[in-house]
Amino acid sequence: MDYDGNTYEVVKIGEQHWMQENLKSLHYADGSPISNALSYNNDDSLADIYGRLYDWDAAMNYSVVEQAQGVCPNGWHIPSDDEWSQLADYLGGSSVAGGKMKQVGLEHWKAPNTAATNESGFNALASGEYDDTHFQLLNEYFVAWSSTQSNANFAKYRYLSYDDGAMHPYSYYKSFLYSVRCVKDQSLGIDKTTSLGLKVYPNPVDYLMYLDQEKDDKIEKSVQVFNQQGKEMMHFMWSGKQHAEDMGVLEPGIYLLKIVNKGEVKYKKILKR
Repeated sequence: MDYDGNTYEVVKIGEQHWMQENLKSLHYADGSPISNALSYNNDDSLADIYGRLYDWDAAMNYSVVEQAQGVCPNGWHIPSDDEWSQLADYLGGSSVAGGKMKQVGLEHWKAPNTAATNESGFNALASGEYDDTHFQLLNEYFVAWSSTQSNANFAKYRYLSYDDGAMHPYSYYKSFLYSVRCVKDQSLGIDKTTSLGLKVYPNPVDYLMYLDQEKDDKIEKSVQVFNQQGKEMMHFMWSGKQHAEDMGVLEPGIYLLKIVNKGEVKYKKILKR
């Protein structure tokens, strides 16, 4: 369920859990309004069917970190380009994945809706796009953002077409408005970071918090800190074996760390005194 009370069916595909519908929320998880969320043709009745369209910055809640929560409900995030690739690979490769994701029939797809079987249960509808000026491609294309940017102006997305069975990768202007499909965070357990070679201490923490990687892998990791209402309070990057972060700016309370390392998402609950 999102902040607005919309509920979404979920399907497991491989090791991933995907929403079976495009997001339609007008608010982020903390209740703040989304600045650029449009119904196709500004018709809210179409949003009930196809979801809403978001520019990349709004979809990401102005983060540039892969797998950011963005407009998704708590526990869900905008899929990275790698996560879209993981989905395609599980379905047999990009050349055939689209057909296995598209809803069957011509109610929400233009003829011939080539190769559509929806055997994955993803249930993609051709929700179209907004190109800064015009709404277009309804019933012709499903276009959904990834959380992976190409450069300062472009971000990656995936699209499915009415006339072939592929899942196509592409990159285009962040200012265009596309659909959002949320994927569930792959939590390995709130307090299992130690068994994964990562220690977070002390806990409870007063000021300095240390993150200690078992091996010095030199890979940059992303850490987001969320309060109990799901609002992002801090975000920082670190690489190497150990990192110290000043948590003194936080009010006392319980927080959740979301640590992204080589595409894997890990969680740690901490108490700030």
